[in-house]
Amino acid sequence: MNNEYYYNGPISGIGLPYDDIRWYDIEGNPFGMASGFNTIIFGDANNIVDVEGAMAVGGNFYSPRGLSVGFESENGKVEIGYSPDLVRFMVGGNTTFVGPLVVVGHVVGNGGFQVAKGSTYMIGKDGMANQKQELAYLYQANGGSRYWEPSDKGDHYLISSYDVPRFIPASRIQADVAGFFRDAKESVENFKRCIEGLPANGTIIDNYHEWILRGNDPVQNIFDIDARPNGIINKGLRAEVPEGSLVIVRIKSGEHAHLQYGVMGERSKANRTLYLFEDAQHIHMEQPSDIWGSILAPQAMFHGHQTGGHVTGSVALGSFAVSANSGFEFHLSPFVGGVVCGAVQPQPVPQPIPQPVPQPVPPPAPQPVPTPPVQPAPRPTPPVQPAPRPTPPIQPVPVPRPTPPAPRPTPPPQPLPAITCPVCPTCPTCPTCPTCPTCPTCPTCPTCPECPVAEPEIIPFPVPIPVPVPIPEPVECPECPTPKPCLITPGIIFGCVWGCDCKMPHEWEVKLFSVCNDYKNLLYCETICRYGCFKFEVPYDGCYVLEVCPVENSKMRTCCKPKVTLKNIGVANFMLC
Repeated sequence: MNNEYYYNGPISGIGLPYDDIRWYDIEGNPFGMASGFNTIIFGDANNIVDVEGAMAVGGNFYSPRGLSVGFESENGKVEIGYSPDLVRFMVGGNTTFVGPLVVVGHVVGNGGFQVAKGSTYMIGKDGMANQKQELAYLYQANGGSRYWEPSDKGDHYLISSYDVPRFIPASRIQADVAGFFRDAKESVENFKRCIEGLPANGTIIDNYHEWILRGNDPVQNIFDIDARPNGIINKGLRAEVPEGSLVIVRIKSGEHAHLQYGVMGERSKANRTLYLFEDAQHIHMEQPSDIWGSILAPQAMFHGHQTGGHVTGSVALGSFAVSANSGFEFHLSPFVGGVVCGAVQPQPVPQPIPQPVPQPVPPPAPQPVPTPPVQPAPRPTPPVQPAPRPTPPIQPVPVPRPTPPAPRPTPPPQPLPAITCPVCPTCPTCPTCPTCPTCPTCPTCPTCPECPVAEPEIIPFPVPIPVPVPIPEPVECPECPTPKPCLITPGIIFGCVWGCDCKMPHEWEVKLFSVCNDYKNLLYCETICRYGCFKFEVPYDGCYVLEVCPVENSKMRTCCKPKVTLKNIGVANFMLC
């Protein structure tokens, strides 16, 4: 099994395709196809408030509140992603919610189905032109509005139960849900027995507040904790094993296992840690604990703590029960598998088509042809989409070097203008002065002025001088950083009411108003019994006020104050009163 669930990106392999609800074993993984679920419970369950990945319940499921499934966003990880075909909430018996059911994925039921108005399921798009009609067929319900249809939200479709409860009946898709849970339990129990027969290869250091599990096997390290006869587990667990190896803890407790410590396991090893309860029929969480790792106890009933707690990993249980005051959650960290445990378990389904046995060739005497063990046809791997062809970076256009203008032709030399000397003054006995530069000497004749030297005429002529033009060097565009995904869904106001500060049960009225020009207009009004979630779909640009108030007949005290968490506020202006 790979680690694709732990990348910081959308996770799409959580759940089962609605057109192939069958059980398959996965070699090395005791959870088989249930490794795509947070939790598989073979009997009844109740009062779970949040499941990050997916959940399958073989019996009945009841909750006096609501439930959210598929909103995985812990530690900056994005949600698991929309899917066009994966079922992320499936119940083999009757389903009853007093509050809304909100699921990122499909919902399948095999019995009665009752959920509150406001229940919605978000289904990814597959690119087919008739997908909307297909969804309308899958979720059609008796007594529903003639105007109901799946809502197109751009990147997904929204299935809303605003008129009648909607789900996919197992009979509509010819799904043998009862057979799925029957085969699943048989497979998980077989794998559990196989692990129980493996030899322990690790040691345990018993300190006053924790058990230190030490092993040096690079593949899997197996430890045994014997808490019999009282079944009390009142210490933490910390593993010192090679990086990447599995931590398998087999717990012997007797009929009742009592978890009395606040932390069990380590967060960094959650997806590689497996707790196997060998003989417990009841597992009691007696502290609101954080359990980091997967739980394999298909025979046991798990009793959650009355004020809450969580399990981070894959979980297979016989049944689950917790009080209505609890906020119990299952967080997403699927077990990676890779357990080395003997031969692969036989597959219950599907049955292969018998092939003709080839006839032996004589001589020699014919030998019997061994029949290979029956293996299930593996689900076809979806074709790998080729990576988009990278777009070559834009090269700068070279600037052409300017061609200097042709030099102007040099004009032929011009003759200098004639120089006219001034005439000497006339003397009585002296003739006119001859042409300069000399004059005859005469005692009474003034000296002839010197002839001016004629300066050649300078004609301005521009001489072209080539000017170097810089040619820009190609600049490589730096790689743009990957934008962080937006964890807020626009147009959705989603939250939960977890109780009251006075610790007494109340009924709450959750009202959403739009505000315009100092006037409030009531958009939604829902009643939540003690605990539950609410979700409203509104335009993003509006201004909204959310009021959470006790109903009029509730007994209020001075210390009463609702505990409200808001998981998504996708509007521009919002106020909580």
